[in-house]
Amino acid sequence: MSENLLPKQFEELERFVSKWDLPDINSRYEARLSSTMEDMQDFNDAIVSCAEDIKSYLDSKDFDDYLDEDRRLARLMFTFAVVAQSVQIYKQPAVPDAGPRMFDAIVEPKM
Repeated sequence: MSENLLPKQFEELERFVSKWDLPDINSRYEARLSSTMEDMQDFNDAIVSCAEDIKSYLDSKDFDDYLDEDRRLARLMFTFAVVAQSVQIYKQPAVPDAGPRMFDAIVEPKM
């Protein structure tokens, strides 16, 4: 029996796990900068189509009760928050006219 990558009702998002299930903000931002707009648009559109369902699903559980598949889903949402800026606002991976392309976040809870 193989482990589910994501909760059953979100299995259509499993194709994004290998690229976008990232452990921290630094990894997410680096992936954003190194991705094509087409890849980010595809990920953005897929998440937007079920974001409310994902939020309801994750909010219905105590964080301590999350399974690995729930944690992966939460990390996809965290990555979406980084990618959506490029797709919906900047229309490019980097923030225009913002100086350095990278930043380091020092404190972030482990998921």
